Amino acid sequence: MKAITFHGVGDVRTQDVADPNVVDATDVVVRITTSAVCGSDLHQYHGRGGALVQTGATMGHEFMGVVEDLGAEVRQFRRGDRVIVPFSVSCGSCEWCRRRLPTQCTTTGRAVFGGRFGHVWGGGQAERVRVPFADYLCERVPAEMSDNDAIFLGDILSTGYVCAENGGIRPGDAVAVFGAGPVGLLAMQSAQLFGPARLFAVDRVDYRLKLAEAFGAQPVNLERGDPAEQLRALTGGRGPDVVLECVGHETPFTQAIQAVRAGGTVSSVGVYVESSMGFPAREAFFKDLSLKMGICNARNYMSPLLPLVQAGKLRPASIITHTMPLSDGPRGYAIFDRKEDRAIKVMLRP
Repeated sequence: MKAITFHGVGDVRTQDVADPNVVDATDVVVRITTSAVCGSDLHQYHGRGGALVQTGATMGHEFMGVVEDLGAEVRQFRRGDRVIVPFSVSCGSCEWCRRRLPTQCTTTGRAVFGGRFGHVWGGGQAERVRVPFADYLCERVPAEMSDNDAIFLGDILSTGYVCAENGGIRPGDAVAVFGAGPVGLLAMQSAQLFGPARLFAVDRVDYRLKLAEAFGAQPVNLERGDPAEQLRALTGGRGPDVVLECVGHETPFTQAIQAVRAGGTVSSVGVYVESSMGFPAREAFFKDLSLKMGICNARNYMSPLLPLVQAGKLRPASIITHTMPLSDGPRGYAIFDRKEDRAIKVMLRP
């Protein structure tokens, strides 16, 4: 089959690789209908924080498709079922899965499809993928729901929603979102569900800020000065009640803490791959801040968010800017990485 494979920093290729097979009785093999390039794929693409996978490894953790084969113990699914799958691989039965923390799964060692942690699972930027623990991991997609509406439930829509939820947004709050990339944009959509009076989008890329404005956010351009100062000026000198950090880097994390009002909340879902970074502990302490951060347990959110997408309360497909054949995946990585051609979200179709 064809797959996007890793060959070093800045080097991904479309190659022929072996087809996946059912190995364990709880496996399914999913024929991919749509996959996507995620911002955290770029960590591996850049070699950031040592986030390299093995040469030749299949990339990608955002995907969905149709069950093509299944193990003898799979009970909830049949051949031909359309399914979405979360980005992280978990068993559903260990202590941490039972605590609703599947990203901490001890059975799989906190593995990610196409990632470098725990057991190395093949990614979904391919024509097929093996999915273990299928009865737990897979979520059936209604026939009338498009791939573009469904696919992000497995990662970035759930992540954006969790970021907003963890912020404890209350009706009337002022909310600032740092990062107007795919996760940040979906965090903005999600934040609107909680009734903020004002929403701000902090970024430096004009076309991203333009889309954020269409989602109801007031742009705050980093090229125009310190974001904390800009946000205080826009909120009567106090700062936003809640700041959602969706980048995963020391600078925006620090800026988020500087920007939020005294007694406010910072919620962070940016993926931090460096082993250490500076933390403005003194400022956070004396501002009486609340901080919530961590990797999204997307499996917990796919089912409850699905009807919100069906009802049009969340519109994840609106961030898609490019759809291209799997064979053009290397170009998709390049334009997404370089922010060329106004790229925000790149989708791949086998």
